[in-house]
Amino acid sequence: MQNTNKTPPDPSQLRKASVKLTGFPGEGTGILTVPHYIGDKAHLNAHGPNGLPGHYIATFVLTKPNARNSPENDIKFADLLRGDSHLAIAKPAVVLDIDPDQVLMSFNSASAKFAFHGYPNDAGYLAKITSEPFFATSRKDAEKASTNAIQSLLSNLSAQLDIPFIIEVAEITEVETNSRGISFVAPFPGTPMAIRGSGSIRDEEFEHVAALYREALNTNTPLYRFLCFYKILETSRKRRERLGRKFKKNLTPSRPGEHIPLSDKSEMEAWLKAIYHVSRDWDEMILGQIFIPEVLGKKINNIFDTQLRPIRDRIAHGILDSGEFLLLDRSDDRQTVSKWLPFIRCAARRVMKNDFAEHFLAFLAEDGAISE
Repeated sequence: MQNTNKTPPDPSQLRKASVKLTGFPGEGTGILTVPHYIGDKAHLNAHGPNGLPGHYIATFVLTKPNARNSPENDIKFADLLRGDSHLAIAKPAVVLDIDPDQVLMSFNSASAKFAFHGYPNDAGYLAKITSEPFFATSRKDAEKASTNAIQSLLSNLSAQLDIPFIIEVAEITEVETNSRGISFVAPFPGTPMAIRGSGSIRDEEFEHVAALYREALNTNTPLYRFLCFYKILETSRKRRERLGRKFKKNLTPSRPGEHIPLSDKSEMEAWLKAIYHVSRDWDEMILGQIFIPEVLGKKINNIFDTQLRPIRDRIAHGILDSGEFLLLDRSDDRQTVSKWLPFIRCAARRVMKNDFAEHFLAFLAEDGAISE
């Protein structure tokens, strides 16, 4: 790339750019609104953000692949979103003797029963799916149970009809308090152009991992994203084994940052500065997403062997050693993968910087300083 500005940018100014994040970019996050009551309804405040046993309503807003219901940084609740899919259920998408305004779907399992109402958008395509009120012990339980049910229903429809179904926003409302929480994918921030503008890349291994990284960010499937980042770490392992055999005693590589800090905010921020070239507002919520308890104080290699490899095997093989199937529509299995995505993405950046220092973040020092 060529800088057409005759005056080159001052590298020191790049570090002053900062962006505010809503959750770790590209991964699941959420927003919760809880009304505060006074007078004869003040007792409802005791429900708190987690909710109490009672009735809940779940609403799921659909979207087509490579499309959004609103601008990326415009976060809205379900009633303000249009929704869309490829499933035609009403006019003008389909011509019927009757003019339905919704479709009814039911889910029955050994542990749960749900009735869902599917509503079309103005073009007649299934746009939103809302449950009838159902009992749950808490907001978390309501989200888990309803998500398991709708994922199973949509997978059945997808397989039967050969069309995709993507949930962009999931909203859980506690009926008694009207507190609403939405789950969505955190948007990526606008980022200034700040990379080394000269040199060439003649390393197929780096091209391979860079392509994997981009593929991971481009996909909206958490399972595939996990596999891409895992493959970057695996490529690093194999590369180091190969170079170790080749150079033997002469190879004394410097691999800073591969020992994860303990639960100290300043150490966590320092660790991230070495692998992200623009200052990001790493609040405690995001730091908690990245530095989960299972990684604190451990080395990336140890985490790879003891934590990441078993998850990879469950995804790749689709079956456990015990013969139990990995059920992709079960929220527990999906949440396990989603839980690890922020960390494994950062770990991939860390080993890429150590393994390919000439090509990846070569301008970024370990303390976060940017050089010419």
